[in-house]
Amino acid sequence: MNLTTRSKWLIGGAVLVAAWVALAPRDPDAVEAAPASAMSRTQATHPSVAATAAPLADSLRQLAHRVADQTAAGALFPAHSWYVAPPPPPPKPTAPPLPFTFMGSYTPNGSAAVFFLTNGEKVYDVHVGDTIDNTYSVDAFSNNQLTFTYKPLNQQQQLSTGGAP
Repeated sequence: MNLTTRSKWLIGGAVLVAAWVALAPRDPDAVEAAPASAMSRTQATHPSVAATAAPLADSLRQLAHRVADQTAAGALFPAHSWYVAPPPPPPKPTAPPLPFTFMGSYTPNGSAAVFFLTNGEKVYDVHVGDTIDNTYSVDAFSNNQLTFTYKPLNQQQQLSTGGAP
């Protein structure tokens, strides 16, 4: 039989693949020597191919540890989320502290009480139901407390009168 160089290479490659499949270790981390009988059969049929098969198989065994496991391969393309959480909602607006200080009150006979309040240099005389500077309304007086409503936010606030009528 007259074989060309290409045919010899193809047969040699097939023999190497067959030898690797037959002689490859079952555990990828284990390395075991090839049985002598299998190598002697290969050498008997193709002595030149068998001479290169043993060093090549040893080289492949030495490179077997380089196969990446799933954790290393998974680390190449880790999951990434482009989701950005929305900012937290702004805090709900609240009314500023009451700018008034209670000065006193006066209740004429048979009339509604008049409450005297100060805000800095200003003095206000108010009745329940009045509006101060279009910002605060005087809603009620009970339990020694004046109840105001801050109109821009419709929030109620209380001011202690300290035992006034």
